[in-house]
Amino acid sequence: MLISVHSLIIMDNLEVLKAELEKYKRKNGELEARVEELSDFVENASIPLHWVDQSGIILWANQAELNALGYKYDEYVGQPISNFHADPDIINDILTRLTRNETLNNYPARLRAKDGSIRHVLISSNVLRKNGEFIHTRCFTKDITEIKKEEERKIAFVAMVSHELKTPLTSFTSYVQILKQRAKKGEDEFAINALTRAEVQAKKMANMLNDFLNEAKYQEGKVLLHKENFDLSELITEIADDAHFILSKGAKIIINSPAAFVFADREKIGQVLINLISNAIKYSPDGGDVIIQCEKSEHKVIVSVTDHGIGISPADQQRLFERFYRVINDKSTDVRGFGIGLYLVAEILRYHQSAIHVISEEGKGSTFNFALDLSPSEV
Repeated sequence: MLISVHSLIIMDNLEVLKAELEKYKRKNGELEARVEELSDFVENASIPLHWVDQSGIILWANQAELNALGYKYDEYVGQPISNFHADPDIINDILTRLTRNETLNNYPARLRAKDGSIRHVLISSNVLRKNGEFIHTRCFTKDITEIKKEEERKIAFVAMVSHELKTPLTSFTSYVQILKQRAKKGEDEFAINALTRAEVQAKKMANMLNDFLNEAKYQEGKVLLHKENFDLSELITEIADDAHFILSKGAKIIINSPAAFVFADREKIGQVLINLISNAIKYSPDGGDVIIQCEKSEHKVIVSVTDHGIGISPADQQRLFERFYRVINDKSTDVRGFGIGLYLVAEILRYHQSAIHVISEEGKGSTFNFALDLSPSEV
């Protein structure tokens, strides 16, 4: 029986279609296997994962997430994520940021476990979108509870030791001052000079202890601001006078500050100024000038502290305000400190809704500046 050319062509096409269909089945099978493998990997991953929709409802969570907090699937999935956050404002901030298409990296938060315990975590998250539409978040959480507890134990220990040392140091300083007064009456220049140096060192130690105590308070979040209206120029003059005595290094402090009333915590802004001025003096060779300047700008006053010292490298500038970070180079080996001062400066200003900024060039000096709100009467 003869087969027509058309039949042969149709048969050939059928064979091609069969081959393509088999190829598609193999690819589809491979794809399904990969999807199943990936799904199994995500479901059984050791890192906690969850998805949340735009309204804050948990859509899915893997077993690691449920195990970390102690909930069953039905107790967790389908519930508002805010139910499990110890700080409700945090979840609002997270969702707002993600809605704006931000990516979160190691965002600190506190989650509430089923047994009532609080778990400290770092959240990394972004949003899956299709055609610009918010589908769900993809959140990874890293439990740092034990690290946080260890930090809290260290902070408590430092605070306790610092507090215990303050009492004998206060007594020591008082005795030095009494002896100094007697030496002045007897016109004993050697004793006066020696006791003055001892008093300076005692005040340096007192400042360091205060820094440790303040650092502990900021880490615990136990800081209260006592805001009031005060003349910033008067405070600057007071701090500069103290710096001349406590940090005597032959430095000349030049003040260019017209009267400017601000609404802030006077004592804590004083801590900011003493830290900035003392750093400027410590890192200025040969007693170089330190310039303190204030300039009003709309509803703010801009305060700057400038030195002509060794300057700060760009790499160090990136980490300058981290806790315990110190600039170490061949020009600063004789400078003592624990890397707390500038961290405290940054924290105090953060509580005032402000920030510290630095402009510096190695070998030419540095300028630190920040802004404070002017009192309503000044605006």
